Amino acid sequence: MEHDSVWSDRLAALAASLQACALLAVLIVMTVAVCVAMAATRAGLQTRRQAIALIHSLGAMDSYIAGRFASRVGLLALVGGLGGSIAALPMLLAMSHLAAPFSAMTDAQAVAPMDWHSPRAWADIVPHALLWMLLALPPAAGITGWITTQLTVRAWLRRLP
Repeated sequence: MEHDSVWSDRLAALAASLQACALLAVLIVMTVAVCVAMAATRAGLQTRRQAIALIHSLGAMDSYIAGRFASRVGLLALVGGLGGSIAALPMLLAMSHLAAPFSAMTDAQAVAPMDWHSPRAWADIVPHALLWMLLALPPAAGITGWITTQLTVRAWLRRLP
């Protein structure tokens, strides 16, 4: 007699380790994105150093100067996140299709032929959490870029005389 609990425990451990690796990859990508936004902001500040110093000495508030930079970077990050979500969707759909036989489906669903042109068929295969994450990616990227730029510009402005 064979116990399936050993295999299910091993598969659960594998799934947990894959989720941890995915979370680590997301954290690495986010860290790189923050570093890129900081570097791009600093480069923009350096190229406009004299103009920024002039308007700052004339009384422009730090929030105004930081807001001008942050709105541009936030919009670019939002558009980049939207492009990334759209580019990732076909690969995620293909991977979900490959993983569908291993998902928890009833015997009737496993036997019934799927209509691949129906959006409902794809909704049954792709996990809803994954779809929500794809929808949350662009705003998260935009907010991350905006906050990073705000902090970078304000730190740079504090060092001005």
